[in-house]
Amino acid sequence: MSQEQKGQTEKAGILRFFKEMGTSLGMALIAIVYVIQAFQIPTGSMENSLLVGDFLLGLKFVYGAPIVPFSQELGITKRLPAVKNPKAGDVVIFKYPGTDSKDYIKRAVAGPGDVVEIRGNTKLIVNGEDVKLPPKGKYTGQSRPDSRITNFEPLYIPKKGDVIKPDTLPLREFLFFKHLVHQENPTKKVNMHFDLYLDGKLSNTTPFNFNGAQITLQDLQSGKLTFQNEMTRRTEIFDFNRFDDWTVLDYFFEVIRRNFPEKKVEFSKKLFMNTSRVESYTVRFDNYFMIGDNRDNSLDSRYWGYLNRNFVKAQAFILYFSLDRGEPLWKLPFIIRWNRIGKLIRSWDGVSETNSKIKY
Repeated sequence: MSQEQKGQTEKAGILRFFKEMGTSLGMALIAIVYVIQAFQIPTGSMENSLLVGDFLLGLKFVYGAPIVPFSQELGITKRLPAVKNPKAGDVVIFKYPGTDSKDYIKRAVAGPGDVVEIRGNTKLIVNGEDVKLPPKGKYTGQSRPDSRITNFEPLYIPKKGDVIKPDTLPLREFLFFKHLVHQENPTKKVNMHFDLYLDGKLSNTTPFNFNGAQITLQDLQSGKLTFQNEMTRRTEIFDFNRFDDWTVLDYFFEVIRRNFPEKKVEFSKKLFMNTSRVESYTVRFDNYFMIGDNRDNSLDSRYWGYLNRNFVKAQAFILYFSLDRGEPLWKLPFIIRWNRIGKLIRSWDGVSETNSKIKY
């Protein structure tokens, strides 16, 4: 073989290598964008169904991956055709609806048009039926939520096409609705504003005591409360639009009421999208109610409300690795949970007869 022929052969081999590498990388990229999502369990909110240190794969195509990658944050809602919609019992990976930008994982317990309530700490009821805890779910009795969560009043889950008037909603549903509007309009600024009425009269300057600080309600209309903390001698700001937990707002309003025991205290609520007030809104996508299997240690829909279809990412599918994070890494490979690798992540709606046959 001549030197020229040898050079051509080497060049062809290099081109073939890069072509094959490019094809492989392209296929891997397509799979990552449209087919699967890797996820690591960071907290104990899904114990003992999923453990801290579990690594899993979620299937994006099942619920329909976005046509444009990472387009949810851009307000583009077009998706590829879905195999199915989320249903009660599915373990779902989703973008958190509140101020945190991370992905979360919880179990759907109810869907569009359903009514959810919780009685006596542990009794979950959907559409009047008791929903059993998943086989490895648990109530620990520790870090138990307050009575507003453990006796969760009936809540209707909005469906596509519902028309909602936010000004008429109770505080809990008002915050939940704010998160719904944000999920359907992620590129727009969605803010809550409040007015305080004492004996039917608007009051924006009446001072009151909040945990040792004297506060004036002059900024309440803007959704922010600026006050001088007498203990720290610093100016502090309560930004109502940074609160994802409706029980925090409820507690804040309770404190205000206690400051005026002789007066009738009322609050009006207003929702704005950019600078326009939202007086009536037609829901564009279905919504879901998500709860962690570790019911006493999960920040979920009981606090922040509805998961909108637009923020759904993938259905959890299989564990591909698991590591006991309570042990130091130098103990590898003995801290690998070999018995969990390859485990399928199963649905559990807690009602169907077929659930009794499922073994985790």
